[in-house]
Amino acid sequence: MPVKYSQAPISEVICGVFFKSNFLLNNSVFFQLLAKFSKDYPAIQTHPIGPDEEVANGSINATIDYPSAGFSTYRFSATDGGWQILLQQNMLTLHWVRQDNEQVGNYPGFKNVYGEFRKIFEFLKSLVGADELLHSQIKNYYLSYVDRVDLEPFKRSGRAISDILTIPAPGFALNDIKYKADNYFARFSTPCEAINGNAIMSVNSPTIIPFGQILIVDNKVKGTPATLEHIDEWFESAHSIQTSFFENIFKPDILEQWK
Repeated sequence: MPVKYSQAPISEVICGVFFKSNFLLNNSVFFQLLAKFSKDYPAIQTHPIGPDEEVANGSINATIDYPSAGFSTYRFSATDGGWQILLQQNMLTLHWVRQDNEQVGNYPGFKNVYGEFRKIFEFLKSLVGADELLHSQIKNYYLSYVDRVDLEPFKRSGRAISDILTIPAPGFALNDIKYKADNYFARFSTPCEAINGNAIMSVNSPTIIPFGQILIVDNKVKGTPATLEHIDEWFESAHSIQTSFFENIFKPDILEQWK
């Protein structure tokens, strides 16, 4: 199936699973995953673990759970960096990544990205050997889309970020001159019972040398299905959320340019 927005500025797509504890340490599962991924992906790096974002008590919290996650994240990369796997004691994620110097248009589509994740997840299931045990330890599934829009061409044509996004910006007028926001930094959360979870969206527009100003739109969908057998349905719903979100946050004329 062709990608609807073949020129969409998708920078990264992540499919993953988080666990309630350092579950992957049980029965040496973690070390068997390390051995397999080190064979399949030649470039290996380690990083300090990062915070996990969650919605609790009406706010978005970013915390680091060292007892569950450990202290290191292992990053396994294909030679060109386009496919990556991140592994922690409580997390397994697959990433498709468009490099900063790579043009848009190479996104392989959700079905291909999710298909690669399912292969990894099936291997994990074979190591655990007990579906009920595995499901009982899953904290949430995860689907993230990151879009990176080069703002420099828009700025040269006199268009502000508020001309690209549907999110209202608090502009103002002074001496009969209208001023529009030229930088965004915002975060939103949306609960969704259908996926037993929520979506956390962030918008930022940093200036990154040497590329110039970039609009980064990041939408993270997290939740859990009723059973392990419903994983496909959960990710399909999460992808539908991502598509709807994408079509709602960018203005129609911008979307037309990306078809």
